[in-house]
Amino acid sequence: MPSKKVPKKNISSILVDVKKPDYNYDHISRFGTVNLSRVPQAPHQRFSFVKRMVAGAFFLAGATALLWTITVISNASEIKMVFAKSSEDVMQNFSASVQALREFRPYDAAALLRRNEKELTALSKTIERSYGDVVLKMLGAVIPPFKKAGTIFEDIRALNENFIYLTEEIATLQSEGLKNFQGNGPELVRTIVSIREKINDMSGRIESIRNNFAEIKNISSYFDAYEEAISEGYLKYSGQLHELDAFLAGLVNLFDSEEERHLLVLFQNTAEIRPGGGFVGSYADVTVQHGQLQSIDVRDIYDPDGQLDLEIIPPQEIKTMSRDWGARDANWFFDFPTSARAILFFLENSKMYKEKNIEFDAVIGLNINAFESVIAVVGPIPIEEYKIVIHEENFLSEIQREVEAGEDKKAGEPKRILKVLAPLVLERMSALSDSQSRAFVQKMTQHFSDKDVMIYAKDSDIQNLVSSVGVDGGVYILPNNFWGSYLGVANANIAGGKTDAFMEQSIDARIDVDSNGNVFTDLGITRAHHGADQKDPWWRVTNKNFIQVYGTPGSSLVSIKGNDVKTLVSTFDYVGEGYTAYPDLEKIERTKIFLSAYQTWSMQAFGKSVFGTWFNVPAGKEKTLFVRYSTPATDKTHATKGKVFTFVFERQSGVSTKIKATISAPLGYIWEESQGPFFTYEHNNPPARTIVTLTLGK
Repeated sequence: MPSKKVPKKNISSILVDVKKPDYNYDHISRFGTVNLSRVPQAPHQRFSFVKRMVAGAFFLAGATALLWTITVISNASEIKMVFAKSSEDVMQNFSASVQALREFRPYDAAALLRRNEKELTALSKTIERSYGDVVLKMLGAVIPPFKKAGTIFEDIRALNENFIYLTEEIATLQSEGLKNFQGNGPELVRTIVSIREKINDMSGRIESIRNNFAEIKNISSYFDAYEEAISEGYLKYSGQLHELDAFLAGLVNLFDSEEERHLLVLFQNTAEIRPGGGFVGSYADVTVQHGQLQSIDVRDIYDPDGQLDLEIIPPQEIKTMSRDWGARDANWFFDFPTSARAILFFLENSKMYKEKNIEFDAVIGLNINAFESVIAVVGPIPIEEYKIVIHEENFLSEIQREVEAGEDKKAGEPKRILKVLAPLVLERMSALSDSQSRAFVQKMTQHFSDKDVMIYAKDSDIQNLVSSVGVDGGVYILPNNFWGSYLGVANANIAGGKTDAFMEQSIDARIDVDSNGNVFTDLGITRAHHGADQKDPWWRVTNKNFIQVYGTPGSSLVSIKGNDVKTLVSTFDYVGEGYTAYPDLEKIERTKIFLSAYQTWSMQAFGKSVFGTWFNVPAGKEKTLFVRYSTPATDKTHATKGKVFTFVFERQSGVSTKIKATISAPLGYIWEESQGPFFTYEHNNPPARTIVTLTLGK
């Protein structure tokens, strides 16, 4: 049947199953005339748009990268110069600021850090100008490291600001800490808590900077040197910041307590020297609560010893002077933390404290030198009832005279003058001006360095920091790969009066190293007694001294000359009488071997080989003790070019010592530091610990 042409008017552009009556569909038509001869295709409009966008983005990134590259090349010399100078300046300033903080000079540290603030700001502007702030932001949208480049220096500047804040808070502690401890404990605690909060923020910043640098340094080699400088400066102290935070947490726990906490302050008399410092004739029980000083109870050391029921075996050298061991003679160890623990053991087991359940959280050892500095800062102190004025020059002589022959001794309270003096000193301390406070801190800093002030704390977090900064008076722990020579000399006055106030000591050491790594040491220890012309008898008696030479582990005695022989020995049967051994002392005593040919004891203590003998010096005389010992080589000590030899000298607390140590290199070698076969270390008043590293050369 032939097709019939349909009229155009009957053809609609809208196809629906059921049309709504009286509704005009024409106005929604998207098409005009429909050409059915062509098959409509799916529209490509959206896909083409995305393609164009991606292509445009790559074009923009490429153009921007080209622009950035041209900018960098054109400014390369300036960028390189700025980065080199800036990294060096920032590192030097920061290192100097850390040293200033260690020396308790926070104001100087803050000034150095503010210089860094200017350096970092200038560098950030150079980055923006040379790389282009807009360019970096545009590239950062596509390549993340570029975004890091635009913000990392802001993070470093923020970290520097945090360090500045830290120094300012430390300055506040320096100027106001003692005053707040005496009268405003909550403010002291607030300052410590504030420092902790800032440290936590700094730790987060350091981690962020470290991660960002891992990406940014791949952009340009110019960032490598700066990343190294920042890492060597700010970032490497992240571990120390964590240690400081733990230390401060321990302080808050100690000071901000609902219960009374007790600190033990030992008054060490260096006129009667003991291995851990001076003889502990008296002490103070310092009570703290809510961050504030509550009371100070000054006591004679014989008070708690008189209420001690324990029977402990004393060190062998003390047995002929005292049958029993107590707190008075417990400062026996060259390692102060060990001495502090022994003193705490006796005090806390005395009925004076045990019946009250009193335990001490920390021990502070103060030598007479530190007391004299305190008096020098606060000025002369009149004590009316004793009709004397105490000042820096007469402190030791006047106090010793009252203790040994004053009216208080006749009344059975020889140390009473210290009870009278202590509150007067504290009153003066609370009224110090800012300049006086700084002078006091500077003096104490030197005393820490000289081991005139030593600290031991039961809290491990507090003790870890105290030990790491070297103010605990502990014996140096040698590293496992140590090759070198360790030297320490410890004196112990046993019934020798107060003569150490007039003793002068010097050490001459000759240390020879052979090509196999064997070390031969010749010591000359000279002690001169200058108390012969003194009026009071306790200065003029013979200085009776048990001297110990601490050497590198594994050392053996070759010869000794100039020592004395002590024939008096104790015959008391300690074991049979039921006495108990103190663990730290017993550990050392078990290693003792008496070398009869030398009248000397050989032993092991604190990881060192020790030689102990009697060395007595009469008033007005000078004597020299000659000691020769050898340290055998190991499979790690064979001499080779570039190998490092280390000399460590530790000075005894409370003993002024001159030292001259000459170290000779193996045959055919030189020390690079001296450019010759000999290196000499000489000091008239060395710090508590000296470490000298020498490098073998050809």
